[in-house]
Amino acid sequence: MFIIDNDTDTMTIVKKDTASFFVALDNYMLSEGDRVIFTVAKEVEQETPELQIIVESFIDGGAMVVLTSEDTNLEVGEYKYDVQVNTKDGRVDTIVGPAKFKVIGGVTY
Repeated sequence: MFIIDNDTDTMTIVKKDTASFFVALDNYMLSEGDRVIFTVAKEVEQETPELQIIVESFIDGGAMVVLTSEDTNLEVGEYKYDVQVNTKDGRVDTIVGPAKFKVIGGVTY
């Protein structure tokens, strides 16, 4: 199970589940040389995040962020996440977050 609450940007996932989500900008087409960075940490400004995924290949001007079972094998609890876009021309934009990232327990593993 993977849910994104569009009102609060809260992401909820069952521990060890897989998921993916698409990142696109209204006013910019992502292309070679750009980077999308998805980061999950216990606290804002934590030096070493729990999870960080960097996407540098794009489909139709957007990025697919893919979470594996290893990525979501985090302790059950609440984290913070953000999505940052670094463009080839030097712009740095945090487009989501910091927002809640909840890992919940499951029955089947």
